[in-house]
Amino acid sequence: MKPIEQFLEIMENKDYTALGELFTADGHYCDYCANGTAQHEYHLYGKEAISMFFRNKFLFRQYSIMEAAVLDEKHAEFVASFGEYNIMAIATLQQLSADGQIKRLTVRPK
Repeated sequence: MKPIEQFLEIMENKDYTALGELFTADGHYCDYCANGTAQHEYHLYGKEAISMFFRNKFLFRQYSIMEAAVLDEKHAEFVASFGEYNIMAIATLQQLSADGQIKRLTVRPK
């Protein structure tokens, strides 16, 4: 399974542990979609921070995705749900390690 497909499956299943493992030790997850909601954009550095952040978001039902679709090897789109707000989003794999882990992933409003 390609990294972008893994990312979507993990997000849909709300598996924060697997999400952290998808990234390199110094991986960067950046999400600009939250700007249009009552929250701030997310800049997360490192697999442990990514896992911990999404653990809280998933467990407290503050974030989920739906209607996810892979566009190509580096892009996917989905509806991001931030509590009361739904935003059409596009995820871009900007950098992968040699072994296929994510070094940088950006999510922006579509």
